[in-house]
Amino acid sequence: MAADFRAEVEKVRTWLTTNRWVDQYEFWWSEGGVISALQEFLTRMPPENWSDDDVTDILYVLEQANTDYIAELVAQNESTMLAIAKHSLARGGVAGDDIAEQLGYCVQLRDEAEVLLIAFMRNEHERTRRMALLSLAHMQSPSVLACAKAAWESGDEYSQMGALSALNTVGSDLFASYLSQALADRRENLLGLARRYADEPAKDNSYQLSS
Repeated sequence: MAADFRAEVEKVRTWLTTNRWVDQYEFWWSEGGVISALQEFLTRMPPENWSDDDVTDILYVLEQANTDYIAELVAQNESTMLAIAKHSLARGGVAGDDIAEQLGYCVQLRDEAEVLLIAFMRNEHERTRRMALLSLAHMQSPSVLACAKAAWESGDEYSQMGALSALNTVGSDLFASYLSQALADRRENLLGLARRYADEPAKDNSYQLSS
């Protein structure tokens, strides 16, 4: 008998009213539990047939997950991944960081994924914007330069780390300028990342975005 995804998610919600960590929930990974129920649901139910409650439950599980496996499971089908991303954006970016990270691996539906990632760049959460920028860089999007400049100019340390990594990935001429600024920065995380890049051999990337 197929696991009832909605019923399993409700069990998690109830369990979390008196417990803190979802990874301690006995039936999270077990056969017939939440994740196997999600996998079975995604296999038999195409996105166009999802109800609002189905979407809520899928996003809830993604938001509760503390490993990349759940997002990777959803991302196995690119059409499913794009559907989840659209629902996330419509609901304010729920689980947006994991979704934005997985969108960067879309190949067949790359153009649609790129549009969604640019939308995630407007999300209120810094980590979601950073994951979206890194995914855009992974797919060598022409949007990286403008997005990285905006992230750097925000002054936020983690945003600047994302900008530095994205520019390095695409081989932008602007990377050297930002690296120089980061090496002069006193903030521990940004400086540490800059020093790691400074110690690496020069990046040879045939696809370059000019500054």
